[in-house]
Amino acid sequence: MSIVADSGPILSCARANRLELLHQVITDLIIPDAVYEEIVIRGAGKPGSAEVQGASWIRRLSVRDRAFVDQLPPKLHLGEREAIALAKEQGAALLVDEREARREALHQGIAVMGSLKVLREAKTRGIIPRVTPILDELIAAGLYISEALYEAFLRQLDEAEDTPSP
Repeated sequence: MSIVADSGPILSCARANRLELLHQVITDLIIPDAVYEEIVIRGAGKPGSAEVQGASWIRRLSVRDRAFVDQLPPKLHLGEREAIALAKEQGAALLVDEREARREALHQGIAVMGSLKVLREAKTRGIIPRVTPILDELIAAGLYISEALYEAFLRQLDEAEDTPSP
């Protein structure tokens, strides 16, 4: 199944040098034009730019229903709005970490997943033995999660006892 992504999770993984982990969990990632523009064009020379441009597992697609994009809340960035619209058009889940974008996607009937679900999947599939060091790398690279969510997530994965808080 294809998954549409906003720029946030891709950039977090790229900054932490973990794009390959994202690829191991999600083999077919779709990004809308605005996300491509943000990462590859405006982000030229920054982590993730060249990798996204050259990745065969990341496909760029244009949103067909521009009116739907324009109807989404303007407080969301264009990349988030296009990603929501493209996920709806493709009947795909949406990979996004930003709370307001997640809320809007769910309101539109779109399944959402975030960086934490990617880490959970990687551990469940045996791709990684522990999520704590990678989660800490993602946080150091700019991913924001609350301390309460950090601790609860690691407790769910039986990694809570040996974790410093962010």
